Amino acid sequence: MQARGPRTRRVQPGRPETAHHGPPGSSSRANGWQIVAIIALIAATAGWTTAILLATRDTGTPIAAASPTESIEPEPSDDSTLPPVADTHDAPELESRLPRELQGTTLQVQSWTGVGILSDDNFSTSVTAFLACVGKTPDDLRVAQAYDPDQAIDGSIGIYQVDGVSPEDVRDALIAAWKVDSPDMTVSTVKLGGQDVTKADFGEDTIDSWLIVRDGVVYDIETNDQEVAAAAIAALPAPGTTPSGSARPAAPSGGSHKPVVCPSPTASPPASAG
Repeated sequence: MQARGPRTRRVQPGRPETAHHGPPGSSSRANGWQIVAIIALIAATAGWTTAILLATRDTGTPIAAASPTESIEPEPSDDSTLPPVADTHDAPELESRLPRELQGTTLQVQSWTGVGILSDDNFSTSVTAFLACVGKTPDDLRVAQAYDPDQAIDGSIGIYQVDGVSPEDVRDALIAAWKVDSPDMTVSTVKLGGQDVTKADFGEDTIDSWLIVRDGVVYDIETNDQEVAAAAIAALPAPGTTPSGSARPAAPSGGSHKPVVCPSPTASPPASAG
């Protein structure tokens, strides 16, 4: 994931990635095959003697040519079409809390458990340590995200939940995990869309997060455009309601929130040489 989440910052599954450039020297190899093809064409029409004379006239260096009995066939193409990545819907209830459209752009929604998104990177290691600290496992983490696969809009909306753990603690755990790789990240509380929002600013040339705790979950709006962030907040279900607008059952009151204290995450040490 420079990954912060299922499709964050960010190699994001399901989104088009930057095109891979061919290896150095690929154009010279292509030119060589073009020369061979031209020689073969001349040989077919004017004979091999003429083809070899033409090929060597300018350079004075003979070009190796196949005998008339050998055929020149193209190598098998490696451009076979790969099957699309399958959609994942491990947390449909969380998906139902996400908008399907943002600023006129249709969004695609998927969801996962922690088992599907956590690996051995620093973000995952930190989140896994937090889950262990609160007596949970990656199976207890659920994540969903609404995004534009065509990237026509600068933004996505994620949602995080850990059963039995306060959303404030989940929010703080996300921030702590991001800080492992981005120690200069700044966190502040801003007013946006008429409510307090926790903004995680990762610095220049990165995508910011706008975090909202609402109805037992953490929303993570990822964008550098404040107007997109405000529109995303407006598209979320109103506090205390379901996506259909009906009242959501009230969560049991546990009094004032007491943050969970877990060991501070640290970045993995660099691999030793040799």
